[in-house]
Amino acid sequence: MLVIIEKRIKMEERVLEWLDMDEMKVLKQIIIISDRKNGETELGSIIYTRPLTEQYNFKKQQEEDEKASDSIARLVQEYPKQKNYPNDGIDKIILDAVKNSYPKSVLRNDTILFNVDSEKINVLKKRMVTPSTIYFSPEFSNASMFSNFSEFVGKQFKAPKINLNVYSFFKPEFLEGHIFYANYDAKDANALDALITVKFE
Repeated sequence: MLVIIEKRIKMEERVLEWLDMDEMKVLKQIIIISDRKNGETELGSIIYTRPLTEQYNFKKQQEEDEKASDSIARLVQEYPKQKNYPNDGIDKIILDAVKNSYPKSVLRNDTILFNVDSEKINVLKKRMVTPSTIYFSPEFSNASMFSNFSEFVGKQFKAPKINLNVYSFFKPEFLEGHIFYANYDAKDANALDALITVKFE
């Protein structure tokens, strides 16, 4: 006698809603990659968000969409494209700080546009946590600066210190207490202004 067992799939009903404009964000994940004897190894990730604004937006993607003749392509390709996510000076400074220690590290972007998108952050954070720190300081390496120190005498420069977490599937001991050094151009007084919009998770 053949017995048919019906297995019902549990389904959670949810409603997808757009967030308010001031809640929409870009999720940045810097994946720390190190060279090992057996090849490249992912050590962990640093996660932070940036709010969408009139200056920090997807205009580049919109401009590409307006020129595109094949709208069907968006259905089979990643959208928005990684190259079209907003990036500015502070994103570069943070990524370069990680690359100074781990040159092969890469940046992965995602969106926080809907009410359920916060789960993306929660999933990325469900890993082991290693506390770390990033120090920001002005860069005076330009040769012309050394020939004229007088222009910097009496001036003050921002040098914030920010605690952050590295999330990984294992606990790399050599990352414990690791410090990242982020440098910015000493001649750019506004280089760190956007840092107040960065939220490390």
